[in-house]
Amino acid sequence: MNKIIDMKLIFLKPNNLKFILRIFIENIFDKIFKRSEISSSVKNYVFKHAEQNNPDSILKAMDDFAKNNRFLMNIGNEKGLLLTNELKKLGNDISILELGCFCGYSAILMAKNLNELGKVVSLEINKTYAKNALEIIKYAGLKDKIIIIEGSSEKLIGTLRYRFDFVLLDHWKNLYKRDLVLIEKRGLLKNGSVIFADNVGRLISALVGSRGESDDYLSYIRENKNYTNRNIKTYLEYSRAEDEVEISTYFIENKI
Repeated sequence: MNKIIDMKLIFLKPNNLKFILRIFIENIFDKIFKRSEISSSVKNYVFKHAEQNNPDSILKAMDDFAKNNRFLMNIGNEKGLLLTNELKKLGNDISILELGCFCGYSAILMAKNLNELGKVVSLEINKTYAKNALEIIKYAGLKDKIIIIEGSSEKLIGTLRYRFDFVLLDHWKNLYKRDLVLIEKRGLLKNGSVIFADNVGRLISALVGSRGESDDYLSYIRENKNYTNRNIKTYLEYSRAEDEVEISTYFIENKI
């Protein structure tokens, strides 16, 4: 009962409610007007409004689309600054693993400042998303820095052969814990690797029906002696609805 009351209070906060109504209305419009598949629409918008081989222009076009046309589950420009600041601490020759590519926004954001030694490996289960993201990434001139692998993260993690400096968790929230454990068991983390988990706030967890699973991830990583953690209160992409990110640093020497 307390959890139900808690969820209702979260939903009824003005900025949260405004976000929920936007998503609800857009879903209705999608069904009534049979609007085109979202990642294809983003690709067409980018090709029309962004400058080729200019990652910043492409990111801006995607932000504009999300603000003025249809909501996008990108990390967005505000949380993107948090992401960029964490990456700057690690340098520009790092290896990055992304779980959940969608239209390629975060992959472009992370890859654009990497040097010739840096790389982003992005896992995406949705075939259409992966195809359109690759086209947008090529348009951005970053195809040599970003590798998109299509398929289930559960299966693909076990095929990866090198360790990563940075991991972005931005796919299904109920898979965060499972996939982090798989990453650990595969030995894909270095001493000092950073895990950036997006959308771990109560609102998005309630909306996607994964509150329990998000709690499991946060409990797991906060109670694990191999990690130091920071939680940052922020906003859901392209809104003032509440959200959180969890930034964790892995230390191998703390293993028991």
